[in-house]
Amino acid sequence: MFAIEIDADSSYYPIAYVVVEKENYDTWKWFLKFLRIYLNLNQSFSITFMTDKQKGLVEAINELWRDSEHRFCVKHMYANFKKKLKGDLVRNKVWQAVKASTEEEWKDIMEKIKVIYVKAWQWLNDKPTNQWTKSHFSIFPKCDMLLNNLCECVNGDKTILTARCLPIYSMLELIRVKIIEMRASRRQDMGKWFGEIGPRIAKILEIAAKNSGSLTAHWGGNDNFQIKDNNDILRLLLWT
Repeated sequence: MFAIEIDADSSYYPIAYVVVEKENYDTWKWFLKFLRIYLNLNQSFSITFMTDKQKGLVEAINELWRDSEHRFCVKHMYANFKKKLKGDLVRNKVWQAVKASTEEEWKDIMEKIKVIYVKAWQWLNDKPTNQWTKSHFSIFPKCDMLLNNLCECVNGDKTILTARCLPIYSMLELIRVKIIEMRASRRQDMGKWFGEIGPRIAKILEIAAKNSGSLTAHWGGNDNFQIKDNNDILRLLLWT
């Protein structure tokens, strides 16, 4: 079992791992209990969990981290229903609903899905919206992740794959050395960077700045702005 977080440059960062006899509610609860102690957290409302609905994990999170934001990987969720959601048109509309940034935009896309394929609409409506669409995510944790790519990066790492085939002591030692080297390499890379934010985040903001050239912001008091684009589509956003 791994617990992976996002570091300040939006890269994956392993914070804990453990070997258990099997994956179930008891082992996940045990792992999450000590993870909370290790992180020294007195509250969990600033934490966002992204999971693939592993066996027993949902129940364990609900019990130990009940105030946290808990989302399900959309790619994994969609894979369970893709055989019924055939066709590019339906798939594209589903991902538009997933990426919708406002509730009005989400409602509009959902109505279009209902017209195209009512079963897809029903399937999406059965899922808690705060677990799969940006339009209903809490803005407090400042996390808009939709996919569980962090764990995929770890599971697909060549060193991790090699370690899984070794005896338990050798496996743990190989993983430990891998993490040590990764941390040392990142410290060295950041030593060459003199920006106020990480290089990956800087690139993301640079792209966002270019894409915002056609938008006009109208201040509405406090941290409220009304954004107008070239197509005269008005959107109310909350900037913090």
